[in-house]
Amino acid sequence: MAYSIQEQIVKKIVAALEGITAVKGFDNTIASVQRLNQAGVDLNAVPTILVKEGDVSVELSQSIFPNVRKRMELLAVVIARQDESDTSTDLRSGGEMLNSLVADIERAVATNRTWDGLAMQTDPPSYSEVEMDATVPHLARAVRFEVIYEHVRHGPSQPAGA
Repeated sequence: MAYSIQEQIVKKIVAALEGITAVKGFDNTIASVQRLNQAGVDLNAVPTILVKEGDVSVELSQSIFPNVRKRMELLAVVIARQDESDTSTDLRSGGEMLNSLVADIERAVATNRTWDGLAMQTDPPSYSEVEMDATVPHLARAVRFEVIYEHVRHGPSQPAGA
């Protein structure tokens, strides 16, 4: 099965986010990276990152036939749980935890802005608060960034110039 350029980029982003571990020099270790599923998000192991694809727009003024340039919005929603018990070894506030996790995500995304040549550019991210609909309280923040890429106009699986 030939994956679209968009899907190939998303798979590389997921792999980069899965690499967020203290062993690799990050401040945190991500328990899981998930994509949208009908069953929802598995919050048994946190911190977790939910990767959501947003709008994909065509930049026709920047497209040169036979290629088409696109701008894909991605959200990496980091979800954590704060242990406020007396035995907790992590004494950071919820805000400190989220800021640290967001910084790790930003660092992971910045390491490969072209996703091994599949994209032209990955824009620096912005952040927004997210409320989680769960029975157990969770902290969450969305990291939003855009990836610009091209493919053959009538072949979403074919890179530009193919």
